[in-house]
Amino acid sequence: MIPGADDLNLYVDDFFKTIFNTATESWILTDKFGVVRMINPTTTEMFGYEQSELIGQKIELLMPAKERKEHVDLRNNYIKHPRKRPHGIGVEVFALHKNKTEFPVEISLNHHKFNNETYALAVVIDITKRKEKEQKLQEAILEKEQFKQDKIKSELEVLKNQVNPHYFFNSLSVLAPLINIDQKKSQKFTEKLASTYRYILEIRDKLTVTVKEELRFIKDYEFLQAVRFNNKFIISYDVIKDDLKKDIVPFALQILIENVFKHNALYLNKKLNISIESKDGGIMVSNNINKKIDSKYKSFGIGLKNINEQYDRLSDQKPFFDEKKGFYEAWVPFIDSKVTK
Repeated sequence: MIPGADDLNLYVDDFFKTIFNTATESWILTDKFGVVRMINPTTTEMFGYEQSELIGQKIELLMPAKERKEHVDLRNNYIKHPRKRPHGIGVEVFALHKNKTEFPVEISLNHHKFNNETYALAVVIDITKRKEKEQKLQEAILEKEQFKQDKIKSELEVLKNQVNPHYFFNSLSVLAPLINIDQKKSQKFTEKLASTYRYILEIRDKLTVTVKEELRFIKDYEFLQAVRFNNKFIISYDVIKDDLKKDIVPFALQILIENVFKHNALYLNKKLNISIESKDGGIMVSNNINKKIDSKYKSFGIGLKNINEQYDRLSDQKPFFDEKKGFYEAWVPFIDSKVTK
């Protein structure tokens, strides 16, 4: 036998009624059949129904149609195994207004015993405004992140523009006399130069490149510099296969090798030995030191500065550059590809 309204009012003492009627959340008491037996004023405001329109109705009236059938099984199971349960926290749960619009809610459930019958008390919170604020915050975060990405791309483009003219004119100064001396070599030189420029164009919009991509570029660059410096250096490669798919900053290796040429004398009888290898979660570029006398290059300049700035924005790990025991070492860490997606 389902207790009547008078019995329920006796069950709900004055203290409970005060809380029930003044709560800012919707409070809905249902019986074991899912029939609404009591609601508070906030419920009528939240759902748009008069009290008389909800009392005696199934609780599923306040749910989107697609969720009603499943909810019948859920509430039946809850009555058999009642427990305190938050619902809707961390997942999307929607309620249905009288005007048929859906709105997001959080629901917590509790149970009460009266005359050996179990009643469920649902406390419903309309989180529409919260979701709107979260959406605006998310949009602001995305906008800020997009601005950050655009800024990094812009700065990288500046670096590319600084690299390109210097690199291009150096290459042309080598190619011009080579055409008259060795046509076969000049043709290969032109092909390698074209290949390096294709690479520059292909990565124009990239914040990072794979080690494999950068090494392919470096090997073409190596040929161009070998012609330029008459084979007065040797580059050895010892990069682990798994590291080839890792990401680094574009032009990092080229800038490091260019610095080797800037700050060292090149001799046929004392060649520069440059090593590119996997080391400690990154790529190490090292060389023996043949210091120039009265070098016009007083510092490592803008190249290393740009590498540092790019890593400041893309990674928690920082490159390092160190001279010791007749060798110079430069190390750049791998970058988590998720950061730049």
